Amino acid sequence: MFTPVSCLSRLRRCRAVLLLAGAGLLCGGCAPALDWRDVAVADGLVMQFPCRPERAERAVRLLERSVPARMSSCDAGGLGWSVTLFEIDEPARVSETLRHLRSRLAANLQAEESQAQEATSPGLTPQQEARRLLLRGRGADARAVEAEVLIAARGLQVLQVVAITRGEPVSRWRDRAQEFIGSLRPAP
Repeated sequence: MFTPVSCLSRLRRCRAVLLLAGAGLLCGGCAPALDWRDVAVADGLVMQFPCRPERAERAVRLLERSVPARMSSCDAGGLGWSVTLFEIDEPARVSETLRHLRSRLAANLQAEESQAQEATSPGLTPQQEARRLLLRGRGADARAVEAEVLIAARGLQVLQVVAITRGEPVSRWRDRAQEFIGSLRPAP
């Protein structure tokens, strides 16, 4: 039997549950896993990073030469996000460097290239060897990895852009990775 007191009590409990559920929904929007921001990755080029990247600079061995490299990288939303910029000293070496970076990354991930397509984007120099591709393989720890990759050039600068997931696939990771790679553009 319903009495005014029992109905009021039930109404209060329902209201409390709804308020808690609403607060949970609002709170989920307060601290997003991905916090997109513009980051300069090269002179005159920016892209959207989903987290604040750390930066590192060093010389690396690339095709028998020491090459300056600058990397911006961070981890967010279960993915690793990075852009590495290599400074090449001769125009004739750009195509060879693009091929080498693709094969070296595939070897490091014990992966085969798939879904490779020509890389074109505003601000990039057209290159026959520039590619946007998907790599599926295994990391050094033998866990499954998948990576969306862009390897392209801008003059004598070669860019390697990678969004990578390790282990279990993250839901919608490909959409996020494609958004990351597709955000590369000339600086305003």
